Amino acid sequence: MSEHTLSVSKREGQGRGFSRRLRAQGSIPAVIYGKSGSEKLAVTEKDFMLLMREIGGSATIVTLEDDKGGKTATLIQDTQRNPRTDRFEHIDFLEVSADQEITAQIPVHTHGEAVGVKTGGGSLEIALHEVEVSCLPKNLPEQIDLDVSGLDVGDMIHVSALPKLEGVTYQGDPETVVVMCNAPMAEEAPAEDEAEAAGDDAEAKTGEEA
Repeated sequence: MSEHTLSVSKREGQGRGFSRRLRAQGSIPAVIYGKSGSEKLAVTEKDFMLLMREIGGSATIVTLEDDKGGKTATLIQDTQRNPRTDRFEHIDFLEVSADQEITAQIPVHTHGEAVGVKTGGGSLEIALHEVEVSCLPKNLPEQIDLDVSGLDVGDMIHVSALPKLEGVTYQGDPETVVVMCNAPMAEEAPAEDEAEAAGDDAEAKTGEEA
């Protein structure tokens, strides 16, 4: 598990007007939730963008360092983005404790070429891009690496067959499908053949009527 640090500042203001002014100044309004309640924060947009590039979609612990020297271990719980500009508009952080289990969504990364794709003309379908796990923060996996090279046409990998990781428990239905190798789609008859068949049917009907 990798850890990252992000500088934040505490804020008193709230409301849409305050948030708009904050974003205009190059910062993102944020909130941290924890055992002692919630606290309003501001994060420099540039710093958060750098953090997201470093993380690259993986799950990781982010240590927030505030302007008074305080440090808090967190998970990025949720982010909101502007649908038009795609810029971050709000961030939710969840405080974590070293001795308490957390629940998090972990991305699934596949590697290898399924034998059913390579030799059977099938197609690989990832049905579950993230899986929910519970563990102590120190055991939090950045991603779930899944070797799919042994999958033949019709084969599936369920949650119950995911790699065993020390201190990590997979949540949800163990029979949920994560990855499957689908059979090749049946080829459609060429348009010319269909037209020819339709013509033959029409001639047959005309003969019957005569």
